[in-house]
Amino acid sequence: MLDERLLLCAAPVLLAACSSGELAGTEPSEQLASAVAQTASLAPTSDVALDKIWGGGGTAPIFRLVDDGTSFAASDGGGTFARSAPGAATASLTLGYSGAPAGGARQVVVNVQAWAINGGAGTVRVHLYDGDTLLGSGPARALSASQQNLSETFGGLAVANGDRLRTQLVFQNTAGTGSLVSSIVWIDVTTPDDDGDGGTPPDEEPVVSDKLVPRNGAWWGAYNSSRSYGWDWGLAIKDFEAKAGRKLDIVYRYHDWGTTDNGVFPDRFETAQMNEGYIVHLSWESRRYSAGQNVTWTEIANGSQDAVIRAAAERVKNAPGKIMIAFDHEMDNTDVHSADGPDADYVAAYRRIVDMFRAAGATNVVWVWTPMGWSGTRARLPALYPGDTYVDWIGYDPYNFYECNGSGWKDPATTFGSHYDWMHAPAQMAWHGEKPYILSEFSSHEDPADPNRKGQWMRGIVDALKRYPDIKAVQFYNSNVTHRSPCKLAVDSSSQSVAGYAAAGSDPYVNQPHH
Repeated sequence: MLDERLLLCAAPVLLAACSSGELAGTEPSEQLASAVAQTASLAPTSDVALDKIWGGGGTAPIFRLVDDGTSFAASDGGGTFARSAPGAATASLTLGYSGAPAGGARQVVVNVQAWAINGGAGTVRVHLYDGDTLLGSGPARALSASQQNLSETFGGLAVANGDRLRTQLVFQNTAGTGSLVSSIVWIDVTTPDDDGDGGTPPDEEPVVSDKLVPRNGAWWGAYNSSRSYGWDWGLAIKDFEAKAGRKLDIVYRYHDWGTTDNGVFPDRFETAQMNEGYIVHLSWESRRYSAGQNVTWTEIANGSQDAVIRAAAERVKNAPGKIMIAFDHEMDNTDVHSADGPDADYVAAYRRIVDMFRAAGATNVVWVWTPMGWSGTRARLPALYPGDTYVDWIGYDPYNFYECNGSGWKDPATTFGSHYDWMHAPAQMAWHGEKPYILSEFSSHEDPADPNRKGQWMRGIVDALKRYPDIKAVQFYNSNVTHRSPCKLAVDSSSQSVAGYAAAGSDPYVNQPHH
């Protein structure tokens, strides 16, 4: 393999006052370039797009290249420099490269220094593009007044021409004042291996993480009720896939509390689906469906339900692979959980379940925490969060209910974005860490006045997901049943809806490899 270190290039506006100062910290050794790396200064490219980037003093946007292309520790403190306009909520800077390796790229590491000034607060995120195609996105990194050295790795790429690579910095300034500042120091581009055997470099990021997170894009999944299929959950999924025009990545199910009937998981359908390559995601509810009874969080937390937990752990550890489990999805929904106990007991119950599974050897579980995502209960969420060591994914359930519940029409980005943006604000990031997100349930109602509107909504799903790159999985809720009223939420509520959903599911962003 050849490693080539490429220096970033931007518009040729050089201003010494933009120097970002001395770089602090030491780069992790695994991110240092190979001893055989070659360094090449790149000529400026015209492929630079700016949006609300400010250089200070009323001057033109300012950015420059001064870095020597070695590392954070050895850098002379330059780099391509940009900052958001004072008080601007969003800003972005896109930089292209020229003179990249002719062999293309299979891994790109972008190293960034970033911080906040003059009272600014918020995040910076790195996106990597192949021309206009989004290849991947790093997490939103919270910034402070202290300079931070950040590194984002994008692996498993199949970029034919390295000079099509584009790196975009996206600022989100939530303070309403000040600015966010960034300096891209250098990038490493790993070319395809030179022996032509197609092998994977040993340091390349896996396609799927040990927590079932896809490296790029997002999983495409669904819940489909089996009531109309004689409770054959396998047939229900196959029928839905026929409408969706593709195989799902994730299948979603609900199980109640107990050791018989629907309390037993994984059942024969889920075991078969795991063997067929599906990711199985289960919502384990503290209710007994047949009896119409709730098992309270207090009962689970005080140990009186340990026999149920222990039996489930013994079954799950023998499942044919990893499985995602959420305990009491929408725990903030008072229609269901008002009598289950205080929020502290939910946290204690969740932790008790996870601890008992781990003690039993059921370490093949990926744990999901899924509130509603409704603004009316957000104030409760910090007290309902079990902690980063107990949560692997964060979920929420956004819907465009429209007139079904008396709200206005929301496009997919608005439907998904409100809770996402709130959770990514610095005040919320203070109580939870950086996690992948899953839309555990989502859908849209029909617009009676416009039969094409839901189909258009469906077609816009993936474009919306690309705006919120921490959403790494989505699960369509294929049912018209809700707690309060029937809605036209199913994918086959109209032919236009089916066509739009199938079109969205064909996008490469939601067709990711599993292995």
